[in-house]
Amino acid sequence: MESSDKIVEFIYGRRYIKLRWNPQTTSEEMIMDAIDSLGRKFMEYYTATFINFVTEDGSIVHIDDIASASISPIYIRAPDAKKNLNISYTQIHDIKTHKFDKKQFFVIENSKLVEENKEIIKEISWAEIGKHSKRKDCWIVINGKVYEITEFIKRHPGGDIIMKSAGKDATLVFNKHHPWVFPETAIRGMCIGIAK
Repeated sequence: MESSDKIVEFIYGRRYIKLRWNPQTTSEEMIMDAIDSLGRKFMEYYTATFINFVTEDGSIVHIDDIASASISPIYIRAPDAKKNLNISYTQIHDIKTHKFDKKQFFVIENSKLVEENKEIIKEISWAEIGKHSKRKDCWIVINGKVYEITEFIKRHPGGDIIMKSAGKDATLVFNKHHPWVFPETAIRGMCIGIAK
């Protein structure tokens, strides 16, 4: 990170995103486009039709104000959220020491929003996924992501029912029985790739 870079921190639920850019090479329009792209991520997380950007004192702030004044941190509210409702808008007293479920870092480079330090996601064929359908070697797919859940099976609150989705796409079953749960929270650290 360059010392002259500007940053904005976004907090949504128990997640955190830091956006940075070089003010010498990044226009205000590029910043607003990047924030708008992140806004779609927030709406997807909450399954909401709109979101509000909110300052620490609870005031709604517009994208252009965030871009021009570098207001930070920004909290995300989703008044019509259908998912992740158990997480309310709360202030974080120390962002550096707070335990977030997920942290992401983005930079605006060459007019594009780029995720920094992004791991390369392995693509896994459905044929390969189907081979892992046993209790001692179990993979499932939720929302296109492949999870290796062998160790999780014994901790699954619903018991062995999870084995019905072994080696298969479990998205519909997962969403039917856990509509309030975000997969990355429930089976954190178990994603091994994406189904291809």
